[in-house]
Amino acid sequence: MSPSIHKSLGYWTSLAARTMEAEFNKRLARFGITRVAWAVLGSIHYDEKLTPSELAKFLSLDRAAITRLLDKLEAEKLITRHQTGDDRRSVSLRLTPKGQAVSVEVAQESESVNAQFAAGIAPEDVEQHIEMIKKILGNANKTVSSL
Repeated sequence: MSPSIHKSLGYWTSLAARTMEAEFNKRLARFGITRVAWAVLGSIHYDEKLTPSELAKFLSLDRAAITRLLDKLEAEKLITRHQTGDDRRSVSLRLTPKGQAVSVEVAQESESVNAQFAAGIAPEDVEQHIEMIKKILGNANKTVSSL
């Protein structure tokens, strides 16, 4: 007899992630951005990842996906790109005033969702959970040093 799905680490991890994502998506709807767009805005604003390469590595996304997303964010006037040096491909990213405002508001929503799902859980248990997830990702040969 096979083990119950309710004993599966993957099942519970996936269910928790999808449930949190669904709640966060509901809250993001009023801003007209996706979770990945928020990850980019937040990474620029709070983590000072100011180049497409830094963003791709930090968010574990491929460069093509980052470029497409940056195109969209630039069209929505949330970011600007500035050429650095002589190489036209080398750019620095900055949030526009609109991007900064959205980033601050979405950060508050993100914190609220995290607080909702961590209610009744000690902060040290939350930190331990994050470290455990990093170990799980490490077991899957996922680079987690910068996550």
